[in-house]
Amino acid sequence: MNFISYYNIKPENIVAAMKRFTSGDPADEMPDGARLVGRWHNAASTSGVAIVEADSIEAAMRWTMKWNDLMDITLDPAVEDEVVGQMCVEKLTALGEM
Repeated sequence: MNFISYYNIKPENIVAAMKRFTSGDPADEMPDGARLVGRWHNAASTSGVAIVEADSIEAAMRWTMKWNDLMDITLDPAVEDEVVGQMCVEKLTALGEM
């Protein structure tokens, strides 16, 4: 399963977040069953996005819990084009539009 995570560091936690971020290998912060695909940051606004691949929602949530003391963080499920395309076909068929 893939997840999109958006974060926004709380102003009072910027220094603590920078220290945690630079203290180790990002792979080490991932719990069993989760893998960091990538992170993209907007340093000017202290916000960003991460893509996480996980075996379960629980594994992905365990990762967010390692950061949610310092930032507001979301976790949304995401699927690839092929899956959404099939979902669209099914919906359009049910609506009589195909």
